[in-house]
Amino acid sequence: MTDLAEIPRRILVTGASGAVGTPVCAHLLRRGHQVRGFSLAADDRLADASVGSLGDGEAVRRAATDRDTIIHLAAFPDPADFIDVLLEPNVIGLHHICQAAVEAGVRRLIMASTLQVISGLGHDRPVQIKDGVAPTNHYALTKVWAEEAGRMVARVHDLSVILVRIGWFPRNTKEARHLGASSSGPDFYFSHDDAGRFFERCVESDTPAAGESITAFATSRPARAPRLDMTESRELLGYEPRDTWPEGIPFAHE
Repeated sequence: MTDLAEIPRRILVTGASGAVGTPVCAHLLRRGHQVRGFSLAADDRLADASVGSLGDGEAVRRAATDRDTIIHLAAFPDPADFIDVLLEPNVIGLHHICQAAVEAGVRRLIMASTLQVISGLGHDRPVQIKDGVAPTNHYALTKVWAEEAGRMVARVHDLSVILVRIGWFPRNTKEARHLGASSSGPDFYFSHDDAGRFFERCVESDTPAAGESITAFATSRPARAPRLDMTESRELLGYEPRDTWPEGIPFAHE
């Protein structure tokens, strides 16, 4: 049984019905937090759920009303045409989320990024946050924008902001098989169970303070060798991964 949080938070989770949002919402509810979902379609798994598009700024603002924490997971999650596919959800929608967070006076904004922002880096050691970014597609470029927008919101509007570079998170059996067949995939794996635990720490951690931001990698334990330096996740957020590929996955993977 999951222990209850010391301070229950009023959380908005965008993309609540998505692959990452589903286990994250379930875990936060078990912790005793009040979770409101925001998704494109209705989700009867949540008692408090809003339906809307990230491109609708008014719908986003309504969803953020009375929340003290926002976890922004919703986005188009793959490389695609920038103008026709990525621009509205990943750029305009991100702008609406940041504006809504500021207007609602939330204490903490937690935004999903991706390991694809570092896909162009080549190192013979674990990649560190301080190594910077090297996107190789427009999807990753939208996440670089998201990270910089988050840092600006923290700096200018005095919010506490966490930017989460999510590891290889298999959304279905096909993706899990692809991960398992990859020579490096099991080292970048992020389990469904560890996702719940990671975002728990993002919500409940005392850091960062208002006006500050943290960028952190989010993965499970590497199966072979560490590829990422998890210092920020461990030391600043108090996250310790438990799973190793293929642990913590809720569907068939072979």
